[in-house]
Amino acid sequence: MVMHLTDKPVPLLERVVYASVAVGISLMVIKFVAYGLTGSAAILSDAAESIVNVVTALFSLYSLKVSFKPPDECHPYGHGKIEFFSAALEGGAIVVAAIWVIHKSVDELVVGSTIKQLDVGVILVAVAAVVNAALGYYLVKIGKREGSLIIEADGRHVMTDVITSAGVITGLIVVLFTKWYFLDPIIAILAALNIVYTGWMLLKQAASGMMDRASEEDDKLINDILSAPSFRDVCGYHKLRHRKSGNIHFVDFHLIMPRVDTVEQAHVIATAVEAQIASALGDASVMAHIEPCKRRDCPNCRRSVPRM
Repeated sequence: MVMHLTDKPVPLLERVVYASVAVGISLMVIKFVAYGLTGSAAILSDAAESIVNVVTALFSLYSLKVSFKPPDECHPYGHGKIEFFSAALEGGAIVVAAIWVIHKSVDELVVGSTIKQLDVGVILVAVAAVVNAALGYYLVKIGKREGSLIIEADGRHVMTDVITSAGVITGLIVVLFTKWYFLDPIIAILAALNIVYTGWMLLKQAASGMMDRASEEDDKLINDILSAPSFRDVCGYHKLRHRKSGNIHFVDFHLIMPRVDTVEQAHVIATAVEAQIASALGDASVMAHIEPCKRRDCPNCRRSVPRM
């Protein structure tokens, strides 16, 4: 078995999440000030998502600390799975917030609402959107680079907030110039539906991770290495399995070796195969089970004496 683990800059990742929390709280306050000034349901939908941003960022910080704990007797595969629970919580919280906004917006659509100081509200939301866009881009970039689903999911959620804000701003500008105030709750409902979609996608991604859904990209990479001409002494392989816990890949497979090889020879080749797969995946634990080839027509086995 080969275990290949890279050093993760945990302090950097923690600082990134702390920054996300601080910025999230600041923008949440700005958006609720904008809602207080305007009474706009559309701005309220944007502000509600900011509450979710802050709550999930706090849980992301906790999840990040847990995910980097080393494996122990009770958790032999480590604690990385908590990343999927974090993503699931974030997705669920987004959906709940969106449903609440839809409910409130439908009420305002039926009863009617009074909007005031809309120009000030639009400016405040626009400033928050610009800051959020920079934060979201940074989080997604760091999350992908460091292989952290927690931070990447947080970044994608923030980018969804930016899209929501952009839609709200565009709609409110139309309301500002046309005075069609009935559009305000309609804009809020449309923004909330976009939030529901994002939450659903996060829940789907988290469920796939919890159920160890195979990654087509990673499986192709592993199969390409096992089929490479550089391992011409390998007769074949089967029973390939691959799962991921947090940022660590776990791979095992059966490696079919020439029946004339000694145990030592087969072990050397198997270790080289394991090492190449582990290096390609980044953080990985790779284990090969050696089997003797049983094919009578195998060219690798057509030797009269074992290799020395």
